[in-house]
Amino acid sequence: MAYQAPGICFSDVETAVPKSPGLYQIITDDGELLKVGISGNLRRRLIQHRQSKQSRLKLREGGDWRNPADVTSKQSILAKHLYFSLPVLGYDLKTEIGRQRYLEERCHLLITLTETREEAREMERTEEKSGDYRFGGRIEALPLET
Repeated sequence: MAYQAPGICFSDVETAVPKSPGLYQIITDDGELLKVGISGNLRRRLIQHRQSKQSRLKLREGGDWRNPADVTSKQSILAKHLYFSLPVLGYDLKTEIGRQRYLEERCHLLITLTETREEAREMERTEEKSGDYRFGGRIEALPLET
């Protein structure tokens, strides 16, 4: 049986999110659905997203930072999505601090606790099929500025 918690700020993850399996949704304060995901330990996963570490974005040898296919994420795919997203006024999403500020100041979390990670995965599949989330699937390169 799933339980959905009310909206949570990223700064409250340590106190408001248990180390339990479940589904999370990242939503802007304007109501835009950014990302849906799952974890066997929601607290740990959401802390990784909040940190949005630049050091965990790795450029493939000979790669170009402008090409999403050349950049891998070793901790948070959300960091990569934000890095390659369209600009947000007042936030430099190409930087760790810019992504962190954006998540804290403009986004919140909805979590649904589940008994197992597998139960959360089934819920995630349904949500992903909706196509309602901005970040999902492959990350495309932004058009080059002229």
